[in-house]
Amino acid sequence: MHSREAGFSMIKLMFILAILGGGAWVGYNIFPVFNAKWKVQDTFKGITQNMAENTETEIRNRLPDLFRVKYLNHDDLPQEFYDNLSITATGSSVTISSSYHVTLWLLGPLQSANPNEYNEVDLKGMDKLRAKARVDYDFEVRAP
Repeated sequence: MHSREAGFSMIKLMFILAILGGGAWVGYNIFPVFNAKWKVQDTFKGITQNMAENTETEIRNRLPDLFRVKYLNHDDLPQEFYDNLSITATGSSVTISSSYHVTLWLLGPLQSANPNEYNEVDLKGMDKLRAKARVDYDFEVRAP
């Protein structure tokens, strides 16, 4: 009887560890995306407070250095962020904003289909699970 109870306890322990491990894996993948957004927001706020008298060109030229101060690399943000970057400098105030999309493939990208153009019904095997573990985020960052 005791070995059966021990086996059941071991299964419960493995199940709990699997749940905790899965949660840690998701957090490990999602945190960098939000961390980058928070760093951008903080940088934009600093620009509006400290660079209000600068021109749009001066701010754009300075932006990579300001991101490096926050330990934010150019590749931490998608190209869409830079394409949608809007800076309006009036000489006494600055408004800066951008929007971008991030897709996280928690189990890796699709193997048998284009990740940008696929029909979920046509997926087979592990790709079905990969598509279900896909997480999409749309961010809009702005500072008045």
